[in-house]
Amino acid sequence: MNQKNKPIAAPSLRQLGRLRRQTGELSMIEAAAVMAGAALLALAAYAGGKFVYDRVQAYRFKEEAQFFHSGVLDATVNDTDFSGETLQNLALNKAFDSAGSRVASDHSTVQGLFGGSVTANIGSVDATNDAIIVNYPVPASVCTLSMAAIVNAYTMVAVNGTTIFGPSTAFDSATVGNACQGNGPVTVSMYTTKN
Repeated sequence: MNQKNKPIAAPSLRQLGRLRRQTGELSMIEAAAVMAGAALLALAAYAGGKFVYDRVQAYRFKEEAQFFHSGVLDATVNDTDFSGETLQNLALNKAFDSAGSRVASDHSTVQGLFGGSVTANIGSVDATNDAIIVNYPVPASVCTLSMAAIVNAYTMVAVNGTTIFGPSTAFDSATVGNACQGNGPVTVSMYTTKN
């Protein structure tokens, strides 16, 4: 029963190392590796952010443009031609409901996803085919990334006055790339027809 007088062995360095490791602390080398990994992740997120952002914005624009196409057709279903249509008439008839609160309460204006006003006017694709032209300001990167999908919904599409797709114009990505160049927003004109 002489346990009180029993000498206690001093812990060895190996045992101290194990004790320290069990507390959850990192060595200097491990801490440096964790910090380097975090820096690489932050750099990748920063570098890839613009890439991902542009694609998300292009997706949003493509979706809204296709909703506008359907909305214009629904709002004008009983029209024999588009001669009497205005942006306000189209907005009152729910053509731009996908824009939600970006449609003014008096239906006189529609705000685009990227700022700027969406406009609608009457035009024609050819002599016998009138159209409602929805003009939508978008950033150049969104224009370039979304035109391949937009031309599948509309009869004719022009960018800053350059026709990139229509009855007599085949879609060409080089033409789109040149038409979508610009420092500020570019205007995408989308032609909706009955045919």
